[in-house]
Amino acid sequence: MKKILKIVFGFLGVVYLAVAVFAIVCLLSKNRFGYPQFGEKTLFVVEDDNTALNYRKGDLVVLRKPKNEDIHEKDAIFFYDTDFNKNVIIIGKVTKAEVINENETTFYVTGKSFSSEYVVGKVDGSKTYHTVGSILNIILSKWGFFLIIIVPFFISFMVVLFEIYAEVKYGNRKKNN
Repeated sequence: MKKILKIVFGFLGVVYLAVAVFAIVCLLSKNRFGYPQFGEKTLFVVEDDNTALNYRKGDLVVLRKPKNEDIHEKDAIFFYDTDFNKNVIIIGKVTKAEVINENETTFYVTGKSFSSEYVVGKVDGSKTYHTVGSILNIILSKWGFFLIIIVPFFISFMVVLFEIYAEVKYGNRKKNN
């Protein structure tokens, strides 16, 4: 029974450590818009239901930034909207694309125009993980990170310190008895 408990707690410890490392990497990898970005991939958590595109609140969407020439009229794309100093990702259909040079294209989406640097990804090329986004939002929030990651690490650190102290102070007496 002790062996089974040891295996279970060991497995849970490894999973917890993996989640903690992933949360730290996400926090350290935020781009200038405040979203976790790994190379060309950006993590986006859906805030509102979008039944037309089969996205539900709490979905985690992994977006890959496409090349400018891969975006065509009528493509549904995710892009950063920086209106009112609030960086959000919204979805829109491209109505027109205007090539400025080989690295820059201006896209028009329902009355707005924006640079290709604000494109996050295409709806067609995205991967969705249901409910995972809600969990990620909790872990990456200030209080969630503190309560889920920092507090348990602090407690385990204090337990180890206490065990070291007890071993140094009482270790020789236990061996003599």
